[in-house]
Amino acid sequence: MSARPLDLSALSAAQRQTLRQLTRAPRYSWPVIALWLLVMTLYLGSYVAGFAGWMPLWVGMLINSLVGYYAFTVVHDAIHRAVSTRTALNDFIGQTTVVLGAPYIDLRLFRWGHILHHRYTNGLRDPDRVLHGPAWSLPLRWLFIDLLYLRHALRHGDAVSARYLRSSLVMAAVTALLFGALIAAGYGEHLLMLWLIPSRVLFLTLGFSFFWLPHVPHDTRQEDHLTRATTVRLGHEWLLSPLLQGQNYHLIHHLYPSTPCLHNRRVWQLLEPVLRQRDLAIQHGFALRPTIYPAPTAVAPQPPAATAV
Repeated sequence: MSARPLDLSALSAAQRQTLRQLTRAPRYSWPVIALWLLVMTLYLGSYVAGFAGWMPLWVGMLINSLVGYYAFTVVHDAIHRAVSTRTALNDFIGQTTVVLGAPYIDLRLFRWGHILHHRYTNGLRDPDRVLHGPAWSLPLRWLFIDLLYLRHALRHGDAVSARYLRSSLVMAAVTALLFGALIAAGYGEHLLMLWLIPSRVLFLTLGFSFFWLPHVPHDTRQEDHLTRATTVRLGHEWLLSPLLQGQNYHLIHHLYPSTPCLHNRRVWQLLEPVLRQRDLAIQHGFALRPTIYPAPTAVAPQPPAATAV
């Protein structure tokens, strides 16, 4: 059992200062803001070109599916207020990005659910628990993450979530009216190709790479064992870090949620000697299941040898 916080006493004063700098939210996370601008430009450009007939709809579908996947970095950092310490700007960037794939979700409702995941990882109250299950059912679960999160809010909501649930329902009603008007105007195929299919693709891919993969085999609760409930993936970082959006070091994110995703690797490198003193779940390369590395066993001190007279 090891739910206790990390012991950072082995770090030097300079290392602890570096850790504080890496794990605190920046005033402006310029790389993420640049990604947001790129995502918005490509996604909205795809809509304009597709609806205007300047680009085949299947091309727009591919663009929006890929861009939607990488938009998650923006949304996720915004959920943890790691895009900017200016709350209004942080939430504006996060909400406008959410609208691209799920125009009926209030960012704050998603934040509420995701923070519960951090608090109760792999436990009965974890909203992501429903995204684990028999292998045959996983794609269906991941395809409808948005609806499953909504169901969790309806069943297990509290005073905090109620306000954001109401605003999400209003947004859903507005979205339904807008989509209905577009379908009535003859743009049903455009919605299918440019929004519906890409939105399901991004949920499917994120369900695997972000919601499910970092917690395999989902049998350890964070409250019971802090460093075994979430994995670190080592190897092929040149490929997997951009492919997994820095979440191959997902344990770091659970230890320090406000860390900008681009800092996860540096924090891991700084803390690896400390973390190696705990049980660790490490996924190597492309492996799905982690290898469990137990904490080193302390060797009891031996009594001094008797001195011959």
